Amino acid sequence: MKLSVLPWRRIGPTPLILAVLLALLALAGAVVPVFVLSFLISLLIYTALAYSINFITGLTGYVSFGHVVFMGTGGYAMGFLVDQYHVPPLAGVALGALTGLALALGVGLVTLRFRGVYFAIASLVTVLAGLDLVLATPALGGGQGIYLNIGFAPQSWFYTIWAIVAAEVAVTTWITRGRLGVGIRAIKGDEDAAKAVGINAPRLKLYAFLLSGLFAGAAGAVFTWTTSGIFPYTAFGLDFSLLMLAMIVVGGMGTVLGPVLGGVIVYVPSYLLLASTFSGLQFILIGFFVIVIALFIPEGIVGALRKYVPEWGGWLE
Repeated sequence: MKLSVLPWRRIGPTPLILAVLLALLALAGAVVPVFVLSFLISLLIYTALAYSINFITGLTGYVSFGHVVFMGTGGYAMGFLVDQYHVPPLAGVALGALTGLALALGVGLVTLRFRGVYFAIASLVTVLAGLDLVLATPALGGGQGIYLNIGFAPQSWFYTIWAIVAAEVAVTTWITRGRLGVGIRAIKGDEDAAKAVGINAPRLKLYAFLLSGLFAGAAGAVFTWTTSGIFPYTAFGLDFSLLMLAMIVVGGMGTVLGPVLGGVIVYVPSYLLLASTFSGLQFILIGFFVIVIALFIPEGIVGALRKYVPEWGGWLE
């Protein structure tokens, strides 16, 4: 089927604003000091992870507590290939993304048969299985992980993760504006009713899951590149999954703008607290903030603005 390109007038203000923001970031990446660039790289990595989980949890409503498994798998694929076969880091990122995609296909064919809490538990089990597999595999470094000697290249890191986030924004916009988005939103609303009107729910869920695995694997590979290594308890740390969920809950699940807003609102205070004397409190405060958002504005910031500021409802996505 031939995919038509959306005319500019149909894209809407939100994607255009994000495009301008990304263009400004691209320009800033060439001139800002290294310490600022390092902060932007970390922020973009977390934003990329937020967009990746938004494809499955935000769009379909399937809550994944184990989404970090794709990040960890992509990171290990990149680390192993660079370490053992000396592939270029950019090629390692691409292969990490493909590994995340392949894992999402295998996991999705099984776990997407479950719904609700059963899917959430199944997603959590995949993380534990992935961690145990890595620890038992000497070629992956076991409990020591894989150390890489690939140099310090902040601009390469920045523009790679920038390109991944830009691709996620474009794909999210295309999905939410097209027929695929209509079907996915129907699944989120009532999966049984969606099936009754002829929507192929298993196939659409798998498409969303594949995209989430692809981009999480790519972000995980970039994370490995920036840290010059991959280590099991970090790569499969559940705090990454919880931060991803927190970002889309705060920003607005299933929206184009939500992962960016959530990324900034959740990551920036976490970063500042980590660098302060209150370095143990960031997860407590984030958890409290997420609970407040979930209780009082469950549609997130984007959804709340649409609801309570009607004049913004036409352009916020």
